[in-house]
Amino acid sequence: MENSIHLTEVQYLNLNFLLAIQASLRSERLSAIYKFHLDPESATKLADMTTSELQLLAANMPHESLFRPVDNLAKLLDAPLGLAMMLCAAGTNLAANGDTTLPTAAAG
Repeated sequence: MENSIHLTEVQYLNLNFLLAIQASLRSERLSAIYKFHLDPESATKLADMTTSELQLLAANMPHESLFRPVDNLAKLLDAPLGLAMMLCAAGTNLAANGDTTLPTAAAG
């Protein structure tokens, strides 16, 4: 009899993200809050959850990702690799301010 758990791709990604965030929170809380864009309340809850609780949360989300791509993913994918980190940071900062358009260079 097989005792393995079968997860959808979304459940698998959710669980791995949750476990990675939790491990980061437990080792470097402030860094994890910044890296994963967490509010302090969510950070505390995630850090305190058991692995079983994280597994149950992921298992109950078979088709809905808990973590979404950055708003400017298409532009990031088309950009030269050296600009990817800057575009990702810019997209995150713009979205936090309610703006989803990237700034353009001023015409000279």
